[in-house]
Amino acid sequence: MSSATFLNTTADVVTPAAKLKPKEHGAYAILGIPIATSLLIAGLSVPGVCVAIASVTGFLAHEPLLVAWGHRGSRAQRSTPTATRRLVILTALTILCGCVAFLTGSNPVRISLLGCLGLASTSFALAVAGNHRSLLGQLWGVVGLSVPCVPILLAGAIPTDLAIEIWTTWLIGFAATTMAVRGVIAAQKRHPRTIHWLAISALSLLAIGLVVSTDSLAIVTSPMLAMSVYLMTWPPPAKHLKRVGWTLVVGTVASAVWMTVVV
Repeated sequence: MSSATFLNTTADVVTPAAKLKPKEHGAYAILGIPIATSLLIAGLSVPGVCVAIASVTGFLAHEPLLVAWGHRGSRAQRSTPTATRRLVILTALTILCGCVAFLTGSNPVRISLLGCLGLASTSFALAVAGNHRSLLGQLWGVVGLSVPCVPILLAGAIPTDLAIEIWTTWLIGFAATTMAVRGVIAAQKRHPRTIHWLAISALSLLAIGLVVSTDSLAIVTSPMLAMSVYLMTWPPPAKHLKRVGWTLVVGTVASAVWMTVVV
């Protein structure tokens, strides 16, 4: 064996496999906090718990799918067999729990599950097409990741209009935090942030208008909106970017606690 061959073989052995957990860390909060809040509001039920499990396993299947399809680069291709196995297991769990929720849920739950399936499919399509980091892709991801709260709430006999209102409230809050994160990144790159300010201002005015006109739950987005404005006003330096995520998690948890109290 030549020295070049030996070095190549050694490199193959020591090169670490690609991580198969989703890399979009903010997505964990967008998915998990509304699910946990909805379970607290609606209570535990067979279809509700199954929706929660299916949502989590479907989310965890995102990264193995991208690795298996070759969208994570040459190093990640070494993990393709492992990624494929994990993808099959997670997809099977998602389908199984989704079917149980569909069979045991009411008609409103079933209709909402079909909507969840459509949104999840389009989100996966955007990811496979490589557009999941674009503004449209991230905002659409907010829609797809937060929508499982609707069937969970409906499974707990929460009225449809209230379930939709709760979901809309989450959409306002998460759209603001998403724009704030993009605004912080734009500040680091010295790019204009006009669109980010306009979006957060519009979302804040929307929340105020809903509260004044309809006594909406949108008032509970105040912590998320406040954290978004704070990050836009005082964007942290690059070495403190982790602070952005934790700041927004604090605001989101505060909104979740507020929501459980007022609903």
